[in-house]
Amino acid sequence: MSCRSDVTVVRRVTRYVLSCVVSCILSSGAASTVLRAQAVLPRADLRWSVLTLAGDTRTLESLRGRVIVINSWATWCEPCVAELGSLAALRRAIPDTSLAFALIAAQRREPVADFVRRRRLTLPVYLEATRAPEVYRFNAVPTTWIVDRAGRIALRRRGAARWDTPQMLALVRTLLADSSAITR
Repeated sequence: MSCRSDVTVVRRVTRYVLSCVVSCILSSGAASTVLRAQAVLPRADLRWSVLTLAGDTRTLESLRGRVIVINSWATWCEPCVAELGSLAALRRAIPDTSLAFALIAAQRREPVADFVRRRRLTLPVYLEATRAPEVYRFNAVPTTWIVDRAGRIALRRRGAARWDTPQMLALVRTLLADSSAITR
């Protein structure tokens, strides 16, 4: 095994352990502790190119300086569809414009646009224009990342979740209140 692959394995194990720690913190209700641990979490890659349903290309870079909820989902995925309601409830509970959402589907435009219209989704929905950067690589949908204002991934969740729980609301509010993490 090369030194480079050893480093890669160590990084992956470290990320996994940190995500477990963050999950434990969230389940205990101690959301403010996450901010102390996040300095060692990976940086988000905001160069990910996405398409709006109207066909315009943009990157997540336009959301820099905000807390960003990035959700990778699919219209055919029942757990993905099930959690959309709690993502919308999170938006309604925290209408702060410093909180941004990006629901990204790796599907053709037509089924996604039809789904959005039928379900009357109001959260921003995008299509992948380019493959997800390495930091977002995932093997299951839904997968959700919460990026803090400094561009660090504060939370990564594989699988469906309730995004409107008191613990999650506390985490997002804590990330929003951390003005020292704002970067432009």
